[in-house]
Amino acid sequence: MNSRVLMSIKQVCWRIASRVPLTRQYKQRTWVTDEYMRFAHDNMRSLFLSIARFAHINRPIEGYYFEFGSHEARTMRLAWRHFEHLFKWDFVAFDSFEGLPEIEAIDRQEIWQKGRLHTTEEEFVRIVTRAGMPHSRLHTVKGFYDQSLNVESQRKFLPRKAAVVYIDCDLYKSTVPVLHFIKPFLQIGTVIVFDDWNCFCGDPERGERRAWQEFREANSDLRFVEFVATNEAQSFICTGLGARAAQDQQIPNPTS
Repeated sequence: MNSRVLMSIKQVCWRIASRVPLTRQYKQRTWVTDEYMRFAHDNMRSLFLSIARFAHINRPIEGYYFEFGSHEARTMRLAWRHFEHLFKWDFVAFDSFEGLPEIEAIDRQEIWQKGRLHTTEEEFVRIVTRAGMPHSRLHTVKGFYDQSLNVESQRKFLPRKAAVVYIDCDLYKSTVPVLHFIKPFLQIGTVIVFDDWNCFCGDPERGERRAWQEFREANSDLRFVEFVATNEAQSFICTGLGARAAQDQQIPNPTS
């Protein structure tokens, strides 16, 4: 019997045992569902409620909910559920819809593999609209960020600004073009969330932390303060644009 068949048999046996009360597998499955995953969901719910409360107290903060990395539409559905009754924002999903890109040396970690976290654009739209979001409020931008996050995409959505920017693209190489792209969409009160802030064991030289630090150093006229944090995510509020940043927000018209 080869190892693949043996592994399949073990998986089937585990699934059966996990549904039999009082077995070790049943207790493990119950704990994961009732404690571990509930904790993760409660953290996300608290994060989105905090953003909703902040934006409502400081109203009007108009604009878009931008999401970079939309696998399985979980965060997009959370965003809709927590924002639909208070704000008239449009919701934009930027994703390759082909999974992760080629993993470069700086982003190598066992859990990341090319093509992983793959949800098709059609499936994403179906999930979100079934959750109640009207097609008219949902926009998708398909493509890997080094190609899709360009001046043409900026012109498509400007001059409207971003109310919330949710960055869930895991990798340093993906986060860098995201931060460059969103700069003209920033306004006083824009909330930026890094979903994978503590990935790579919180190493400041890797992942979203490194990309954010480099962005801050290159744009010292922009001001931010820390906002809500969870065991996974970290958010910031834009509190100042500065003269240079305000000038950079003007995307040149190629016909002028």
